[in-house]
Amino acid sequence: MSKVVGTVRREPGTVRRRGREVSWRTRARARLAAAGVVVASVVLPVTNATPAAAVDGGTYAYVTNNASGSVSVIDTRTNLPAPGSPITVGNGPKGVAVTPDGKQAYVTIDVGASINDVVRVIDTATNDPSDPIAVGNNPTFVAITPDGKQAYVTNSFSDSVSVIDTTQDPPVVVETITAAEGIGDSPIRVAITPDGTRAYVTNEIDNTVSVIDTTQDPPAVVGPPILVGDSPVGVATNPVSPRVYVANSNDDPGTVTVIDTATNLPTPGSPITVGTGSGLSDVTVTPDGTRAYVTDQTSNEVWVIDTATETVLGLPIPVGAAPIGVAASPAGGRVYTANAGIASDNLSVIDTSTNTVYGPPIPTGGTDPLHVAVAAVPGTGTIECPAGTFVTGGGAELTGPAPGNFVSEPVDDIDDAWEVSLTNPTNQDITVRPYAVCGDAPA
Repeated sequence: MSKVVGTVRREPGTVRRRGREVSWRTRARARLAAAGVVVASVVLPVTNATPAAAVDGGTYAYVTNNASGSVSVIDTRTNLPAPGSPITVGNGPKGVAVTPDGKQAYVTIDVGASINDVVRVIDTATNDPSDPIAVGNNPTFVAITPDGKQAYVTNSFSDSVSVIDTTQDPPVVVETITAAEGIGDSPIRVAITPDGTRAYVTNEIDNTVSVIDTTQDPPAVVGPPILVGDSPVGVATNPVSPRVYVANSNDDPGTVTVIDTATNLPTPGSPITVGTGSGLSDVTVTPDGTRAYVTDQTSNEVWVIDTATETVLGLPIPVGAAPIGVAASPAGGRVYTANAGIASDNLSVIDTSTNTVYGPPIPTGGTDPLHVAVAAVPGTGTIECPAGTFVTGGGAELTGPAPGNFVSEPVDDIDDAWEVSLTNPTNQDITVRPYAVCGDAPA
């Protein structure tokens, strides 16, 4: 039995960023060759390894480029496109959401003259999109439950919400909630509460929000529709308090309705007047729940709401042309807007400590960016055991502060494979040297 050590990272074995999750998989060389993976022809000594990183763990922004049929992947450490970006997914990508474990990105795609449009799932380790999953007509947005087991897709032309079981391989639609079952006219976006029990759906034409009980089997609309402002589109939940924020795009001046999730009624201070004209599009809430950021695609600005007082803070923040989608970084400190204007096709980054734009706009490499999702993505890679040997164990040698969520275990779905994952809860460096234990026979 031998120990093979390797460093499977582009930042040599160092986990720097707070909250980042990284993981490594170790496999027997024979397993890789059998799976069609090209490996070095030279037989390596047991004391060496051939690391092969698929993606460097970190926080990435996923941006749907509607007119160019692609999804851009932006590394938020460098504000540059990641290798392989943009990813071709097909005509008309709109909404995007990343699973809580950071391993998959779900993208809604309006194929065109079609009754059934699709969702495609991007493997964040390889940037490969899946085969299409048929949903309703004109899927505009998607949200994923906190446990990662379901994805909810709003189909605006068929007045329905598709529920995808993400635990199946491949994922499948297990329920379609229709207008007859309580979905309103032209459902646009959906947000799920932090406890995962409710999904809030904005219905643009009838000026309401539908509430889905996700714990029912099958999921179902509960209670009457909630009346909000004119043409509600954007919606976001507060991660730390029982509030939902709805951007009403056709109110003039613009408004944001705040819903108390305990009663499913607007709060006493609602609606909040935001801006001087119509054109609000999307809304996101910071991880600490203290601020809501609202895009105004008419004025090319972002407004900031103090969630405690339900009032607008200061002056609007100028960003790129026609900001539509907006998302907060899960680590805090940054908010990203997707600017779809002809003169833009980029992302703006807002520093939430100063509420000013941070750095120059980031080109997406695509056209008409509509939505953005920001998520921590695991780092992945492999360490090969010599030919004729098998992975019997694994782990990591760590230097620095104690990591969080350290896991070292066999991989359920792959023979002769071991996985190591951890998160860094500090701002200090943790040096990681993953290793495989190789033996003559599988464990």
